[in-house]
Amino acid sequence: MKDKKSSIFNIFILVLTAIIIVASFYVKYTLADTKFETLVFYSISNLDNADLSPLYTALKICIPIIILLSILIIVCFYDLKRIKINSKIDKKIHINKHKWLYTITCLIISIALLIYSVGIPEYLYYMSQKSDFIKNNYIKPSKDKINLNNNKRNLIIITVESLEYSLFTKEQNGIWDYELINELHDILEDKDTSTFNNKKGMYMLHGASYTTGSIITNRSGVPVKIGLDRYGYSKNNFMKNNYTLGDYLKENNYNNEIISGARTSYGGLDYFYKNHGDYKIIDPSTLNNYNYKLKKDDYGKWGFNDKYIFEIAKDRLEKLSKEEKPFNLELLTIDTHFVDGYVGNYSETKYKRQYENAYATTSKLIKEFIEYVKKQPFYDNTTIVIMGDHLTMQSNFINYNMFKDRTMYFCIINSVNKNDKKDRIFTSLDTYPTIISSIGGIIEEDRLGLGVNLYSNKKTLAEKYGVKELDNELKKKSTYYNKNILGRGE
Repeated sequence: MKDKKSSIFNIFILVLTAIIIVASFYVKYTLADTKFETLVFYSISNLDNADLSPLYTALKICIPIIILLSILIIVCFYDLKRIKINSKIDKKIHINKHKWLYTITCLIISIALLIYSVGIPEYLYYMSQKSDFIKNNYIKPSKDKINLNNNKRNLIIITVESLEYSLFTKEQNGIWDYELINELHDILEDKDTSTFNNKKGMYMLHGASYTTGSIITNRSGVPVKIGLDRYGYSKNNFMKNNYTLGDYLKENNYNNEIISGARTSYGGLDYFYKNHGDYKIIDPSTLNNYNYKLKKDDYGKWGFNDKYIFEIAKDRLEKLSKEEKPFNLELLTIDTHFVDGYVGNYSETKYKRQYENAYATTSKLIKEFIEYVKKQPFYDNTTIVIMGDHLTMQSNFINYNMFKDRTMYFCIINSVNKNDKKDRIFTSLDTYPTIISSIGGIIEEDRLGLGVNLYSNKKTLAEKYGVKELDNELKKKSTYYNKNILGRGE
């Protein structure tokens, strides 16, 4: 009886081993850009209304492999009578006498694979390295460092899920063999558009490789650095010393609003927007507060789809433009989220892959929305920003071997500044001062946070140190960041 219980427990451990091994390879080769710190952030953040489709897809792919691997491991456990350890001395041992050694060895190997696949060694290494890089390069933003003229421009920011440059054709400096998001390329070519780099877009950095981290970085000029205790990211204390775009606009009497197809409670975005700019939030949980009703065709994977986001945006713009205050309206699209995006009855269907159809549709929706805004009486006094939040997390959609130097989409339409199509090297850190400059803000030294105003002649940190070196420094532990951004130890 004791041997039977022992065998059952061994089998349980071996099946668990198979699950861990398959999960490790799935994470490594399907979600190659996902960092351990990202997993930590979302595991200790609010996961309300999280999209379970990535989980379902993973299970669909992994379960058959897990079953086959489990059978293989268990067959080895039971049926192999001898294992040849060293052919030179022809030493043999009986596996039945060493079942626990076999089981524990398999488990240790699987755990080691998991640790490697999610990047824990890299995370621990950089957390053991202290750096004064942020301290030496950080310019603390404040209202006193920015002078916004009396003619306060309206601002519209469209943050597009997983929008990267590689989706353009090869002739457009991407990797696609055919046009997929040509409308978004047309926007870049427009005479009223500032791109700052005709060949590439915005580089993704540590702490900005997922939606919440990207939005915070793009609006405050600092990356998200989070410890296992999540200090500084609570509901009423979210990066309390961080001075953001929303903070500045609120102090200048702007109406701040955000429309998101997914609940902003996911990943703590609502905490950020409420603590920094006191935004009105329109998402699936607040629609009724604004007298919006979801119809069947308006639903997407996470809440409501991109088509409905732009419909609401048009209605909100009509209302906001009639108020005396200037407005800042942010839109967070969602249809191009992995896995495979969302395709509704309004979507393109001419491409073989669903994800391609999702991108093609969102491209058309954005172009149509921009054309709509250009026809409105408030457009002359309005600046529009379009940016990708991060690179796509669906690794098998982009051929990494063909296109390793990947960047995100970024442009500004109808800026007060001269159209700038320089070939600059810039990152998510630089959008904060650049956006403020685009609406007429005059920035002391043209720097805010770790970012540089791209309309100026000052070098970005990426141009000064290189993208790789900059990224490595941001991964390291920063006591200055913990104290002066998060408020730790005060």
